[in-house]
Amino acid sequence: MIDIHSHIVPGIDDGADTIETSLRMLKIAEDDGIKTIFATPHYYRGRFETDQNEVKGLIDELNIRAREQNINVEILQGHEVYLDREILNLYREDKIKTLNNSRYLLIELPFDRLPDYALDMIYELRLLGVVPVIAHPERYMYFIKKPWEINKFIDEGCLFQLNGGSITGLFGKEIQKTSETFLKHGIVSFIGSDAHTTNKRRPELKKSFDIIEKNYGELKRTLLNNVEKVINNEEILCTSEKIKDKRSIFDIFRR
Repeated sequence: MIDIHSHIVPGIDDGADTIETSLRMLKIAEDDGIKTIFATPHYYRGRFETDQNEVKGLIDELNIRAREQNINVEILQGHEVYLDREILNLYREDKIKTLNNSRYLLIELPFDRLPDYALDMIYELRLLGVVPVIAHPERYMYFIKKPWEINKFIDEGCLFQLNGGSITGLFGKEIQKTSETFLKHGIVSFIGSDAHTTNKRRPELKKSFDIIEKNYGELKRTLLNNVEKVINNEEILCTSEKIKDKRSIFDIFRR
């Protein structure tokens, strides 16, 4: 398996605090069957402005230390970029890192309220040749309340990454239910651990993929293949089914 989303690089965001923690996380990942893991530290202006050259140096060191300890997990580089009005400039100035230098950029949205400029930024990124990968959409309150709102992002050519813990119920029943809705509609392109620690949010994917295999069959193979395509910068076709708006006609005209 390949983990497309983790905070395994030590000491630069809210993930691993030391290289020892990072190495323990890598061992957990290896024991779970993960062979490759993307290091995707936050890039969040004013909070985590992680320099990609510094990140590369830390990844290189971590890969060396892992080999010394006979941990056979390769670490690849990326960023999890918080969406704001400056994201286009950050990309043009090469301050944010796509996944393994591919066309795919992992993007985090605000959790509670979707800003009115969000779709405009996504549209402009697409014009620059970027394919936005929306991180853990099942955790955003506006998608939990109105899952059909994700249709707007489907229309803009976004792909979507669910957290494994959301599928297993780690983040609660509401988030688990939303993840099931997205899986049923074929909206999901990737599963990632979003690992931060060796405790609750660990770099593990097997349980979530077992659930997917049981309930959605061939989707598991598609998801595994998609991450390979990211590594090779190959095109991933979006085959999402739109989610039906469940509001009544009166609710729609009341807006």
